[in-house]
Amino acid sequence: MSAPRRARSGRVHSWAVTDDPDTPVDEVAIRTLRQRLEAVWSELDKSCGPRHDPERIHQLRVATRRTIAAIDAFRDLLPGKSRSWFEKWLCRIRRAAGNARDLDVLTDRLKGQRGTVPQGRSPAGGAARRRLIAMLSLKRAGSRQPIQEVREKLLADDWHARVERLLDALAAGRGRTTFRQYARRRFKPLMRRFFVRADHRLRDAEEIHRLRIGGKKLRYTLEIFAAVFPTRVRSKCEKALELLQENLGEFTDHAAAADRLGRWSRQDGVVGERKAIVALRRIEAHQADQARRAFVKWWSPSRRRALRRRFERTLRKAIA
Repeated sequence: MSAPRRARSGRVHSWAVTDDPDTPVDEVAIRTLRQRLEAVWSELDKSCGPRHDPERIHQLRVATRRTIAAIDAFRDLLPGKSRSWFEKWLCRIRRAAGNARDLDVLTDRLKGQRGTVPQGRSPAGGAARRRLIAMLSLKRAGSRQPIQEVREKLLADDWHARVERLLDALAAGRGRTTFRQYARRRFKPLMRRFFVRADHRLRDAEEIHRLRIGGKKLRYTLEIFAAVFPTRVRSKCEKALELLQENLGEFTDHAAAADRLGRWSRQDGVVGERKAIVALRRIEAHQADQARRAFVKWWSPSRRRALRRRFERTLRKAIA
């Protein structure tokens, strides 16, 4: 494996597995998928450890999204049945990790660690606040159980052997296509798919969430095809997508918290905490609406056109 690539901005592209765009694409696919599938299993192991570590849950979700992006990038080369199996289980890992991560963020926010609840507007004080934090802490601890169950099922299904069979199938089907040739053909439809979503009118939280996920997936795909694109123009695309994520992050966190709190407020068994939950949900919903308005104003047609031109220019330079 080659040394990590360093972008002009100084960031290290530790996820790129080759500096040579003329490497056979099958070889690049094998290295990329091995690296990312191993990262998923490593983070899954760490997330199931005895010590509660929110960062491990976060890294598990990131590793899973990166791996899903890699499978999508090389899907033309992968056997359908095996690809579908990994896609199914990676999505299950991502959902389990996402649930745990949302609870981590919400618990930290309520404790005031992130400063998201404005001073003087705390939804609960004294005993009610402590009970609400205790309830969240119990749910937070319980959220690790689905992750452990997924790990046990994957061990029973022989995850490691399935990884080797997937990579063996890639090795057996080696052809003459270079990484550069494959990237030119494959990246274009992935890029277009993102911009179709980007041009949609953002009418609700779900559409905004899909835009954020689409932006992440495109950024992770740029990581995969890093060797094919000129460093300078690729770096500008990455920075633009990172800025999109930053502008969307606050909205999605508040919207997810408001949705979860709304569901809890309607459950039996929360009589003592219902008032505090409803009050906190109101604050989260208000902050989500403020963040949404700010994002829609920022995500202007001119900004979208500029981003599209930047990506099209990057692709043209790769083809030239």
